[in-house]
Amino acid sequence: MTIEDRVRRVLHDAVADEPPPRGAPLQVAIRRRRRRPVLAGAVAVVLVLAAVVGLAAVRSSRRPLPSTDPTAGWKVYSDTARNLRFRYPPGWVVRERQPGWWRIAPPDQAAGMLKDQPPFAVGIRARTTGYYLSEQTGADLTRGRLASGQGYVVAEESGVIEPPPGEKAPKLPRQRTYTIDWGRACASGGASPGCRTQVVRAGMSAFPHDSPLWDRHLAAGRAIVESIAPVTPLPPSSGDGTRPACRPDQWRLFHPGGWSYQDLAQRYVLEGGFKFLGGPPCHLALALRLEVEKPAGHLLQLQGNPSRTTVEGVLPEDQDPSAANATIYQGSPLTWIWTWQEWCNKGLPQASLRITTETGAAIAVPGPPLANPPEEPDTGCRDRGRRSSIAPWPP
Repeated sequence: MTIEDRVRRVLHDAVADEPPPRGAPLQVAIRRRRRRPVLAGAVAVVLVLAAVVGLAAVRSSRRPLPSTDPTAGWKVYSDTARNLRFRYPPGWVVRERQPGWWRIAPPDQAAGMLKDQPPFAVGIRARTTGYYLSEQTGADLTRGRLASGQGYVVAEESGVIEPPPGEKAPKLPRQRTYTIDWGRACASGGASPGCRTQVVRAGMSAFPHDSPLWDRHLAAGRAIVESIAPVTPLPPSSGDGTRPACRPDQWRLFHPGGWSYQDLAQRYVLEGGFKFLGGPPCHLALALRLEVEKPAGHLLQLQGNPSRTTVEGVLPEDQDPSAANATIYQGSPLTWIWTWQEWCNKGLPQASLRITTETGAAIAVPGPPLANPPEEPDTGCRDRGRRSSIAPWPP
C-alpha cells in the first residue's frame, strides 16, 4: 500500500459515520438485598472493597474513542497578516498562485496545480469586501458552519449542463465553491471609515468534470476547506446592534436596474438594497414583502406570491454601493434578494414587482422582459413544463 493509499484510507475512516452510542457510558445495575445486621466496621470494609472492585471494572472497560477530526496530524498553514489559517495533509503541496490566493494539491498533481483548470486542486482566497449570503443565489446551495464557527454557503457545479437544442455541451470542470463569512474589517480613517463585511472564498475543482480525481480527493479537499479559521477573532458581520435604530428619513429602498439570470436563464434574480440619506450611524432591521402583480394591484397566480423576507445591518456601511444599471453587484447584510424560477413559462405575462417594507416604504421594479425576441433574445429561457415559483434568498 502506497503512502497516498494510506492517507486516503485514514481520511475515509476518519469521516465515516459512527454508530450511535447504546445506553449511558457508565451504566451500573445496583441490586439491594436485606441481610442480617453486621458490625459497622465490616460493612465499611465491604463497601470500600466493592467501590475498589467497581472502579477497577469501570477503568478496565474504558477504551479511547476514535478521533472524529479528519485533520488530526495534518500540517498547519498560517498567514497572520491576512488573519487566516488552514490544515492540509502531510505530503500535499501548498503554493501561492497570487498573493493571498493559495492552491493545495496532492503530490501527484503538483505539476498542474496552478493551471486555470487544474486536474485537481483546492483553492483558498484571502478576505475581501463582500457578504457571504448575497454572492451566490443558485438553486443548489446549502448553508453551514465551519469548525471555527464561521457561516458559509456552498454551491455544487457538476460540470454537466443541458445545452440549448442543436448545441454541444462545453467541457467544464466539476466544482464545489464555498463563500465564507469573515466578519467585518474596520477602518477609522480614509475615504470610507467604518466596519465593512468581508468574505473568504474557497473550493475544490477537478477537470474534466468526470475525472476520477474528484472522488479520490473529495474527502481531503472538503476537510481542508472546513479547517479554515481566523488567526484572531472576527467582529460579527451582523454589525453593531448597540447603534440607535435608523429613522425612516435616513434611508430609501434602491434597485440598481437591469436583470440577472441563472440556471441557463431559467431563474430570474431580483436584488437590491438601501441608500443612506444622512444622519448619525444607525442600525436597520426590517421585514419586506414582495408582490408580483399583473396588472398593478392584482397578484399573479404564482407559487410563493406574495413572498416575505427580512434584512438587518448598519448604515451607512451596509448601504448599496451600486450605481444605477450597474453590471457588477456587491451585496451586504441589507441586500434583499428574490429568485423567480421558470419565469418564462407560457401564459405568464411581463409582470411588475413591488417591494414594500413594514414602515410603508415601497419600490416598484419592472419584471424581466418576455423571453421571445426581440425584447430579450439572449436569455435562452424556455418552458420546461416545471412549476413557476418565487422565493426569497437565503431560503
